[in-house]
Amino acid sequence: MTSIATDRTFEIGGVPHYLARSVTPSTAGVLLLPHVYGADEFCRDFADELAGRGLTTLVWHPYPELGLGEPFGAERPPRRNDEAVMKILTDCIDAMHGKLGLTRFATLGFCMGARYSLLFGAREARLSAAVACYPSIPAKRSPGQDLEPLPAASQIACPVLVAYPGRDAVTPRPVFEALRDLLYGREAETTILFYPEAEHGFMHAKGEANAAATKTARPQVLAYLDTYLGG
Repeated sequence: MTSIATDRTFEIGGVPHYLARSVTPSTAGVLLLPHVYGADEFCRDFADELAGRGLTTLVWHPYPELGLGEPFGAERPPRRNDEAVMKILTDCIDAMHGKLGLTRFATLGFCMGARYSLLFGAREARLSAAVACYPSIPAKRSPGQDLEPLPAASQIACPVLVAYPGRDAVTPRPVFEALRDLLYGREAETTILFYPEAEHGFMHAKGEANAAATKTARPQVLAYLDTYLGG
């Protein structure tokens, strides 16, 4: 795994996160919420690409008991409960504003992080947009999941983009459809990207259908963030 240079880290509450600064002066920032594998190479590369487009990007480190970017073995580290995560994400936005001087924000989440993007979007009024790529919303909540993303989604005030693969083995189709309908019921803009043959995690998973979905989804996600953050 590619190592992370010291000057690419940003500490919040004593926890190091990965920071990709915009290559040009900008007040726009993205809080990237990783998939289950944490702040891995995929997420860091995505952050670097956003920074290259003028969007300073902070990748939240969900497993502070591990080194930043350090892979875990067969057993995943325990996740904090949803309320604790919401507090941490608020601290991240506060630090991006207070320490980095950013004034416009969006969230971008994958898998586990996409679920948090929906929950956090319902609470954080400073967001200009929220993007959720294949959010993990199983029919039965996992330990620590004390908040429900579906009713929360109806309270998101900013524009939302959701990318959903038709062969998602984590989030059942009826759950996605309920999420879609809740988002459509809001007054804010909703964008749905639907890929019938793609699988959960398609942006980093192998397979012809996943690659085809990524080829069209990734540029649309990037353009969406550009549009709402002015990058």
